[in-house]
Amino acid sequence: MPAEPAHHDHHHAHGPANRGRRVLRTAAPLFVRFPRTRLRTAVVVLHDAYGLTEPIEHCCRALARNGHVAAAPYLYYETGGKEFRPENEETARAAMSLLAADDLAADIAGALDHLASRLGIPARATGALGVGETGPLATRAAAEHDLAAAVECDPLDESPAADPARAIRLFDARMP
Repeated sequence: MPAEPAHHDHHHAHGPANRGRRVLRTAAPLFVRFPRTRLRTAVVVLHDAYGLTEPIEHCCRALARNGHVAAAPYLYYETGGKEFRPENEETARAAMSLLAADDLAADIAGALDHLASRLGIPARATGALGVGETGPLATRAAAEHDLAAAVECDPLDESPAADPARAIRLFDARMP
């Protein structure tokens, strides 16, 4: 009879199995969209308090259609939440306020590392787009990592005032 397999303590993340558990300070998983045309630049898209919602994914796809590689970290991955519904605004804002600055910095650094080491896109050809509450975070990331540009935009929710095309125009205007 074969021996029982040894159970070892794991010291790395396994995605959803680790939801709600603090494992290691690691970069968040990324939602990445690639252009079908000639690659121009890259952008790290930082979602607002609602999380990586359909409007954020739509913005990433639109950026890719404009020639940018768009990489959006799942900032809520450690707590297992991808997104909050607009009617849960207080819960979403509370969740955003609980994100630690060091963890956010690691998530951004991980996205930038992915773009640079795996895709060969340097910081001088990369920008940051911060949506809603993460606007100042994008500006800080651009300064700390010497990125080409930073853009802060309003939330890209389902309201008629939300305009991902405006955010993309702002981004395009600031990129080299």
